[in-house]
Amino acid sequence: MRKRWFFVVGAMLLLAGLWILEADPGKLIPGAGGRAVARDFLGSALRPAFDFEDEGMRESVRLLATALRSVHELMWALLFLSAVGTSPLAIVLAIALPFGGTLAKVFSELLDEQDQSTAEVIRATGGGGLTGLVAGVIPRALPDLSSYFLYRLECAIRSSAVMGFVGIPTIGYEITTAFQDGHYREIWTYLYLLWGVVIFLEWWGARIRKSLGKGVAAKAVRGPIDLSSLWRARGTSRFLRGSLLLLIGAVMLGWTMTDRWDSGVRWQQRMAHLERFTDEIVPYPVREADGDWSRFPSWLSEKLSTEGYKAISRTFHLATVAALLALGGIRFAARSLASPEHQSLHTWISKGTGMLLRGGAMVARAMPEFILAFLLLGVFGPTVWPLILALAIHNGGILLRLGSEVIDNLPEGSRAVIHAQGGSKSALVLASLLPESFNRLVLFLFYRWESCMREATVLGMLGILSLGSLISDARSLFYYDEILLWVALGAVLVFVGDLISDWVRSRLRGKAF
Repeated sequence: MRKRWFFVVGAMLLLAGLWILEADPGKLIPGAGGRAVARDFLGSALRPAFDFEDEGMRESVRLLATALRSVHELMWALLFLSAVGTSPLAIVLAIALPFGGTLAKVFSELLDEQDQSTAEVIRATGGGGLTGLVAGVIPRALPDLSSYFLYRLECAIRSSAVMGFVGIPTIGYEITTAFQDGHYREIWTYLYLLWGVVIFLEWWGARIRKSLGKGVAAKAVRGPIDLSSLWRARGTSRFLRGSLLLLIGAVMLGWTMTDRWDSGVRWQQRMAHLERFTDEIVPYPVREADGDWSRFPSWLSEKLSTEGYKAISRTFHLATVAALLALGGIRFAARSLASPEHQSLHTWISKGTGMLLRGGAMVARAMPEFILAFLLLGVFGPTVWPLILALAIHNGGILLRLGSEVIDNLPEGSRAVIHAQGGSKSALVLASLLPESFNRLVLFLFYRWESCMREATVLGMLGILSLGSLISDARSLFYYDEILLWVALGAVLVFVGDLISDWVRSRLRGKAF
């Protein structure tokens, strides 16, 4: 019953969000100018440019993690760049802070969702809590943890591309310039490069999950059996070791190839800039009254009553609609449902559908939502649909990958019994896979919902009313106090989303919040 209500409430939120956002379906039909842009842009897909077309404590830790990830990396970048100037290190920190918070949240919740029976046995026989975690929980969660880590690596690459929209010379900057100049073939070249990276990471992640899932056979023990001989005979994977060395080498290469990590501005100038920034983030009426914070409530009320409440509402509903539209296709994308032991008359159709969905998911999530929304605005014009579609397409690709891998990572157990008894794939999904994976799928749905709220905040910088458009207006006027206010309100939305996620998941597990 709880799971049924979850779907009913989701459908109601989807319809309510579309109504509040005034998402008129008729506006999905682009005008003549938009159709021309779409025709020229899509026509350039088969002719990418090969040269430039123009020269040029647990709860406290979770609270901290929520605070870090509640602000989009682009917002962190704007704050760092405003405070200390342009530098690669500022961008690295802007990406690392929210990503670290997200990894902390998802990793902890993936560990919470694992079967705790082995850890309980270890603790009951005298083992400590850390021993139970390391020996009883982490090995079970390792495939899911590795899948998510590689996915976050994809996200970091996409985020670095988006930093081009704040003036950092990345792929996003080149795409923006090429689009404004009408050099669509050049855009496709950059998009193909992004997709190539995602395809490589997809293959790499699948190999890692396969190695972790099947394990490596141990060697025969020769001579007396003791701890040292068992350690030498343990199974090892050259691929996993090589993958670890590749990651370490990539980090070292990226660190050494950057010529200058600071902004090139003298220390005294940076400190003066930082002092001005920290002074001007105090609300203007409070500064004028020499620190009298009694004027803050009236200033806050004024800002919220003009456009603030409407921007918060649109940001929330935009994220909710996009996250709900992004669901679907997970059942067909899972490889385990098209494997040889589940052969049927529809197996090859299922395999083909799964391959198309997985391929489409790679393309969808390889496209940063900010860049996708930027391109769609050129087709559909200044309506809310480019933002909805950009978030839904991008997050749909992410949920398709994460959800299908959750199903593929499940142990055989009950599904093997259902298959042996002649059960159909529908019975397999409804009786085994959905119940076993439901809580983890909900975990990822709420995680992407939080991400959609951060991204909806940022997408407003493209000119559609949301918290992001207010941030963009304040930044153009150097109103640092208003920038901080709108960023903080976006963070509050994520905090609320985190509380709702915890409450729903605790109810689904049958526990009190």
